[in-house]
Amino acid sequence: MAKINSLARFENSLKEFLINALTDKYGDAVFYSHRYHNLKVYIDPRRTTEPHFYVSIGISEACFSLSNGKLLNGSLGDEDNYVKRWSERTNINKELKKQWQMIRDAVEAEDSGFRKCTDESTERRTNRANSLQVDMTGTGIDKTKKQEIQRKKERFASYNNDEDIEN
Repeated sequence: MAKINSLARFENSLKEFLINALTDKYGDAVFYSHRYHNLKVYIDPRRTTEPHFYVSIGISEACFSLSNGKLLNGSLGDEDNYVKRWSERTNINKELKKQWQMIRDAVEAEDSGFRKCTDESTERRTNRANSLQVDMTGTGIDKTKKQEIQRKKERFASYNNDEDIEN
């Protein structure tokens, strides 16, 4: 799958940015390096069509726009403004847009290939079911059995009629 995987170089850049910014402000680099140990940056074009990126820190997650750095969804608390400042840096923004475009194209290609494969396999199964006369409604009833049961009913009905005539 063409995902949506974590973008390690952006994670490292954002970690450094957050640690440096908050260390300058509060002075405890070790605390912040541990705090952002599980920071993830990823892109998921299936969730939002606007160019964006997600940042996840622990159980907090937020989606930011690539066009203006605006928070689209979620919250990271105090880190929201720092992430916005980081994403507005020219080199970061250009690279994130390239990654977003590349991932979006890969996901679209994968989805269209999956749809094509699914359509072909459905068509093959339908053709095979028709040739075998199988009911595809999900009931699992074989049409040939249904026809056989109908013939038996007709045969027994005619048998009962014959007995009625003899009596």
